[in-house]
Amino acid sequence: MEKIREKITQAFEGTVMGENLKRLSQIYDETDEECGEFCRRYNVHCTEGCGTCCENFVPDITPVEAEFVAAYILLVKNDLTLINRIQAQGHTFCPLYDRENPHHCQVYPVRPLVCRLFGQCPSRMKDGSADFRRCRFEGGKNMPSYLHFDSPDVKTMDDYGIRVHEISSDVSNLDEAVARALGTVFLTSSYLGILGVHLDDDTPNPTPSPQAS
Repeated sequence: MEKIREKITQAFEGTVMGENLKRLSQIYDETDEECGEFCRRYNVHCTEGCGTCCENFVPDITPVEAEFVAAYILLVKNDLTLINRIQAQGHTFCPLYDRENPHHCQVYPVRPLVCRLFGQCPSRMKDGSADFRRCRFEGGKNMPSYLHFDSPDVKTMDDYGIRVHEISSDVSNLDEAVARALGTVFLTSSYLGILGVHLDDDTPNPTPSPQAS
């Protein structure tokens, strides 16, 4: 488990939120490891610093994913500007996207599942096979444009998504979901006496060049 995610889950230990965040973090760990192995094996990668996917839509995420983002914003970033941006809503691109930041994502360690998998993972087909198609914004010469897998053992976005939806199944736009989660996390943090506690993100590089921006 990435250090900062572990710190966040420990901060909410003993609560339902804490247990859900811990389960989600474990899924993220497995996803990063397995998806990373897929990308290494098949030379799948985004162009460094691309971020085009973040500029074109606001992803749908689950409540528990939103709570992780909200907890990171409140207890790690302590960023009022970012909170105000989230609460403004009505965005045409991801409100967590930062054009001036070469790594783009302002909550990279707790980014939602779709952000971890987009352009990096196969999708399940109706016949049970799996297809990978290169992102249309990716022009890497050595990256395959299409891969097909007949084996049902190949992990897909659907497989990981089902596990996240088992924790909380509702979905909504990231800005709406995180705006609601900020209130929930704020109240829970107040109850636990951790509101105002700053959890330092002491990972060597908390926002590396994105696999999927």
